[in-house]
Amino acid sequence: MSHYQFCHFINVDDDYANILEQAYREWEKLEQEFTIPYYPHVSIGWDNSPRTGRSAVARDNTPERFEQALRKAKAYLDARPHLQPLITINSWNEWTETSYLQPDNVYGYGYLDAVKKIFVEDGK
Repeated sequence: MSHYQFCHFINVDDDYANILEQAYREWEKLEQEFTIPYYPHVSIGWDNSPRTGRSAVARDNTPERFEQALRKAKAYLDARPHLQPLITINSWNEWTETSYLQPDNVYGYGYLDAVKKIFVEDGK
């Protein structure tokens, strides 16, 4: 089991660092509550106001903070060798929700570089 997006289980109208702390607690909680394995989920951000006009907004969701979240998710799995090495990420192209890995004109390849750093460069 995993999640699809932080906004489905956390109040994302907050700073990304606070959102991540809530997510980490949720991973542990679900691991204790269910007998099926939980695989950690990392969302890039949230702001669907371009589509809805109003929205909760994850703030300061930089590539550096996203990298910290990926590092924590990897550590979660590394501490549980009985689990498959699986982490879900939302999302490749959710532009209208400000949750996307694709390069943009603000961070360039920053989010993709974070994935590469944690799972390719650091994974060696």
